[in-house]
Amino acid sequence: MEQYVYSNEGKVLLRESTAADIPKIAELYAEVAKNEYWQSEELARIHFNLIEKLNGTTYVAVLGEKVIGHAEVVVPKSKEEPPFLIKLQIGDDFRRRKFGAELVRYSMIMVKKEGYIGYAAWPDYDKSKGLFKKLGLKETKYNQEIRFEVGEVLVAPEAELIEEISTVEELKALEMVVGCNFAVEFIWERGFELAAKEVLDFKTPIIHRVEMDSGQGVVFFDNRHLFISVPAEDTDNLDLIVELLKYGSRLAKEKGAGQLLTYIDSEQWEEIEKEFTYCWEIVDNEKRLEMEMEFDN
Repeated sequence: MEQYVYSNEGKVLLRESTAADIPKIAELYAEVAKNEYWQSEELARIHFNLIEKLNGTTYVAVLGEKVIGHAEVVVPKSKEEPPFLIKLQIGDDFRRRKFGAELVRYSMIMVKKEGYIGYAAWPDYDKSKGLFKKLGLKETKYNQEIRFEVGEVLVAPEAELIEEISTVEELKALEMVVGCNFAVEFIWERGFELAAKEVLDFKTPIIHRVEMDSGQGVVFFDNRHLFISVPAEDTDNLDLIVELLKYGSRLAKEKGAGQLLTYIDSEQWEEIEKEFTYCWEIVDNEKRLEMEMEFDN
């Protein structure tokens, strides 16, 4: 299914993208500062293929021969879980002209047609919250997007390595409390795929299930990210989350990692931030809004 919206420059076509669009998508991101996955046509192709491998979909807004908008949605295997918008980008000359909203709405229509019950997104807190509210998404919580390096002063707790997790199903059986619980399959596949391609400093993920004084959990580290998953009954166990983060930080330091990225519930971060005053050197800390909706029948 294709759809048109109209602009002063002419009709803008909304559709699913194809491999032939990859060079034009890379051109769109050439003007964007944070464009690491699309900084070359080769990387854009790798990322496009990763989304396709996960049965996700890439959507584009096309004016004439030019791609002026791009969106990526990863879809879970279960129709009872919401698809997750992982990227939305509109060209500089076309922002604030409804194309972002129309592209997101189009992606919603497409995933609803596939039988999914809802939709989720993590928009920038200051920039695009209003857009998603107009489309029917509701605020569910806030997260801190934290970029950091592991500092020199790090006292990690004692831990017993129980096993190395080998399947995404084992990871999905837990709740990803540090990271993005909407995109566990994507996080898993991205880590292994980009490590195999030897791009963007990704390394084969290390996924440890460990026993701490405060309980059990899983640490996911791919040389770019540090994520934590715990049993459902421990999602508010801050002692366990802190211990797992420090265990993962020590692992990252031992492996020679540079800057890492993670996401932590804003309310939980307020309570545990002091634990990382000396062991993390925080480069950037921004608030992200988590939003979700259920489709009408």
